Amino acid sequence: MDAMDMELSLYDWSTLPCRRCRSAEHVPDDLLRLARARTWEEAEPQGIEGHVFQETWGTRTVVPVARALLAGLAGHSLSVQARHQFLDLLWGFVVLDDDALAEECKDVVRSGVWTLYEEVFSGRAKGSALFAYWLLKEVEPAPVRVERMLQMARHLLPEDLHEDD
Repeated sequence: MDAMDMELSLYDWSTLPCRRCRSAEHVPDDLLRLARARTWEEAEPQGIEGHVFQETWGTRTVVPVARALLAGLAGHSLSVQARHQFLDLLWGFVVLDDDALAEECKDVVRSGVWTLYEEVFSGRAKGSALFAYWLLKEVEPAPVRVERMLQMARHLLPEDLHEDD
């Protein structure tokens, strides 16, 4: 068992809402499938996008999903494709139209801020680094830290990045 499995086991998913199914009972399996993805095709967020989250709306299920995603990012077994998708989902959660849900997700992401810095500094993938950067800009309580990271790791982010993004 890893940190993501542990986090997933903390919730009674059958009591959490899903927009397309009777409940979010399927979500842990969908997240674990996503965590095992090794290709871009396998890394599609089936069972998550359109179920607990879509564009700028979400159900309260996004909060435990955000916790599970952050736990998964803390490990080192995710492929580049899975890491990218985990970060993309987290980004979607922190910019939801529902301010209360978005703030809860921001609190979750704040708890893993060092994982986001590690993602940028890792040099694994510029797309994932960009999502990590956007998340840091959104949740980091010390903006000076983000500025310093940008000075040190600008070469690890996409060339067309605008610091105002």
